[in-house]
This record gives sequence, C-alpha cells and structure tokens, in this order.
Amino acid sequence: MGLFFEKRESTKPFILIRYLMIIATGLILILSLINDFNFNFIKYIILLSGIGSIIDGFECFLKKENKKQMLLDFGIAVIWFAVFLVLHLYGDS
Repeated sequence: MGLFFEKRESTKPFILIRYLMIIATGLILILSLINDFNFNFIKYIILLSGIGSIIDGFECFLKKENKKQMLLDFGIAVIWFAVFLVLHLYGDS
C-alpha cells in the first residue's frame, strides 16, 4: 500500500484549509440530502474539489517538491473546474 499512498507532511495553514473544506463538503452533502438530493448542490462539491487540487499544487510549489506532482495537481484542478463549468452552464436545462 505504501507504493500508491505516500505520506506527505503539510503545514498548519494547509491542514486548516483542508479541514475547513471537508466541513464545507459535509455541510453541502447534508443540505443536498435535506433537499431530496438536489443536483445543484453537487456542483459545489466539484468546485471545492477543484479548489482542493489548487491548494495541493500551491503546497507543492511552496515546498519546492516534485514539479510533476505540482503540474498534476494543477491539471486535475483544471479538469474539476471544467466539469463544474459544464454542469453550471448546461446542468439546469
């Protein structure tokens, strides 16, 4: 298992931001369940996932870690934002 999941040390501000995003995602899921699993709330979970990927990319950049990992995080963030944009523009029709 250690081959696929590496342990990364994060600084306190990044850990705090990550916990706040997990709490926000949980609240969005609860609101979605209260409103009969409304699809509009799921879009914002995708948006938070994109923001999380951006934060991971900035953390790699600031710690001067592997450049490929940083580019991968930013690339995944672009994909999350593209999915959010498509769902936001065409999801209501």
